[in-house]
Amino acid sequence: MVQKDYDFSIPQRQPSVAIGIILIKFIRMTVRAMWPLLLSLVIGRKAGSTFDTVILYLVIGFAAFNLIGSILTYFRFYYYLKDNAIVLDKGVLKKTRTNIPFERIQTINFSQNLLHRLFNVVSVEIDTAGASKSEISIDALSKDEADALREYIMAEKEQLISESGSEEEKEISADKSPSELLLHLTPADLLKVGISQNHLRSMGIIFAFVFTTINEITNNIGDFMSDQFSQFESYAMNNSLFAFVVSAILVTVISFLFSLGNSILKYYDLKLWISKKGLKLVRGLLNREEVTINKNKVQMVSWSTNPIRKVFKMYTLQIAQASSSEVNAQKSKINVPGSYKKQISKVINMVFPSEYLGSGDKHFISPVIKFRIVLFYGILPSVLGLTTWFLFDEVAFFSLLALPLSFILGRFYYKKRSYEINEELIRSNGGIVGTENVLTQIHKIQAVKVKQSWYQRRKQLATLKLYTAAGEMVIPYISLSEALQLESFVLYRVQTDKREWM
Repeated sequence: MVQKDYDFSIPQRQPSVAIGIILIKFIRMTVRAMWPLLLSLVIGRKAGSTFDTVILYLVIGFAAFNLIGSILTYFRFYYYLKDNAIVLDKGVLKKTRTNIPFERIQTINFSQNLLHRLFNVVSVEIDTAGASKSEISIDALSKDEADALREYIMAEKEQLISESGSEEEKEISADKSPSELLLHLTPADLLKVGISQNHLRSMGIIFAFVFTTINEITNNIGDFMSDQFSQFESYAMNNSLFAFVVSAILVTVISFLFSLGNSILKYYDLKLWISKKGLKLVRGLLNREEVTINKNKVQMVSWSTNPIRKVFKMYTLQIAQASSSEVNAQKSKINVPGSYKKQISKVINMVFPSEYLGSGDKHFISPVIKFRIVLFYGILPSVLGLTTWFLFDEVAFFSLLALPLSFILGRFYYKKRSYEINEELIRSNGGIVGTENVLTQIHKIQAVKVKQSWYQRRKQLATLKLYTAAGEMVIPYISLSEALQLESFVLYRVQTDKREWM
């Protein structure tokens, strides 16, 4: 039960440390909007320009605005509980009041950055999962107060459900079994996760950052690179193969270290608990997150692997949950790397009816997709590459390697792309180098769309898109008649199923 020290019926402010946290938030927003001016200030002062004085005054003015704004925001912010609802009063120039009934609250999540952890406070986010502009965010509460607030709200919500909820909700609410620690990433597991990350993506991020930074420093990247590496020019010309190998190794090592560091920061000490009510995830080194996932809120569960993770027998588990329209779509997807097959099976059995799992008929897409992949990833790149022979001489003929590569990719994609369906569930399977599986319940589908490109119309093919509150599932290149039958079946099941979709 809630601690006696906290009377949530009385309007109260956040702890005083919230002023600093709000100020940092204001500064970050200002820097994002004003970084070109700040850069001009630095460059202008070096060039001896008098215009930098004006910019300096603007920066000082915005800093003062941020400080005053953060203080006023703190003193105009109150929260309290009243009539089985949480109420939020805030606003500097315009006062607003947000009132959210307990029964509409789906999850109450905590997060901590370094400043939060230093003062033992947490940021609180209350998600209503469905209504726009209904989320409540509290910048800072003491950890004890936040725990007490969450415990009280969820206890009151369970009481309301036991009185007027559906039979399924009552059964879940009445369950008092303790949570089971399903997954804890050890340092060895975290290292495996870092090793098996997408290093090509890390490489792209590094190159984008480096060249963007160089471009801000100088308008002539070519001169910059020439100045830096001129002393190695004669050696590189005579040892081009050696230079290429060394560069490739250097870039690979940097990308690997970047991926590993990012994995440690994001997934350090990751713990996943499971119960009949849902899941709880805690993770992060510098920024610590605590996320609860209501079972009924889960829309889709997916698990994927790649060749390196396959060696470790590891998967990335992704849980896509319903979220409000203003929340970024990626934020509603929770990734749990370093999962094993047994752990994924437990999550799937918790979310979906076990009697329907593995009972669906398997259907493959049209083999025409193989020829489309060869055309767009093999033939066209090869032709375009050969047209540049007058610029690159024999190097242009390397573009022909796209042909055999496209055949291999097409074969792998077709072999893995399929879907399975029964009265309750639909599952999509795919991948090229790795594999990816997505599973959802049919009654949670909110919209169905049958699409045809010009080429598909000629071949009597179609792509089926199934939309849920957390994302979409795509089944490409099936026959038009099959797509229309699936559309009719899914719509019939949605309309005749009386269960709530979250």
